[in-house]
Amino acid sequence: MRTYDTIGQSETWRAPLGRNEALPVGVFRAVATLLFILCIPVALVTTNIRFMASEPRVYRYAIDEFDAVATTGIARADLIRAGAEIRAYFSNSQETLLIEVEEDGRETSLFNARETLHMQDVKDRFLLANRAQEFSLMYVLAYIVVVVLWAREITPRELAVRVAGGCVLCLAVLGAIGAVGLSGFDDAWADFHRLIFSNDFWLLNPATDHLIQMFPPDFWESIVFFVGMMVVAEAALLLLGAGLYLGASRHKQEALELATA
Repeated sequence: MRTYDTIGQSETWRAPLGRNEALPVGVFRAVATLLFILCIPVALVTTNIRFMASEPRVYRYAIDEFDAVATTGIARADLIRAGAEIRAYFSNSQETLLIEVEEDGRETSLFNARETLHMQDVKDRFLLANRAQEFSLMYVLAYIVVVVLWAREITPRELAVRVAGGCVLCLAVLGAIGAVGLSGFDDAWADFHRLIFSNDFWLLNPATDHLIQMFPPDFWESIVFFVGMMVVAEAALLLLGAGLYLGASRHKQEALELATA
């Protein structure tokens, strides 16, 4: 219903109060739902990245499977210790990574200045990924507790639909990334580095730089594939669970309606 205030020849239209109040609430709910859906793939991807970055077996795999001892000329025990120090570096407050190893009978730094600067950049990106993981997990949990369990604004069935939407989005994005990777991993890996780094410290020399000798492109190709497969499996399981719940609850609801008809 429209109401008018007339002062001289001017007229001011005032919308009903209820409509003005409903619009911000509707926008807030839509944004909250969209953020929940987006947080599902973010949580899955960043959780797996965080796990892999802190898993000792990943570093041993790089050293043993790609013959880092022969490539670097450094003893395996020193390389294993270096892997442990790298993992610690990603989670501590140390700004510069300094690892001493024995090479050609003398103590020397494992990484040169360029490699050390690149590791600082890598640490910064890992910290960002960790913050994204923590936020996405907390948001998903808070959304379920507040919206579903406390406020009861949506039903468990509606929650399952949103979870399924997040999983479908995750699988679609991973499928697109996988298609790009299949067209040429080396080019895709280089493009990825250009995207997330603002410098070229990541361009290392395989003949002289120990960082790329320890973690060569073939290693990264296998790790990216493994992480992708883990995320796909987890998203598929969540999607299956949501689908099974939707199917079971629909049949239960239909049976209840028939019983009360």
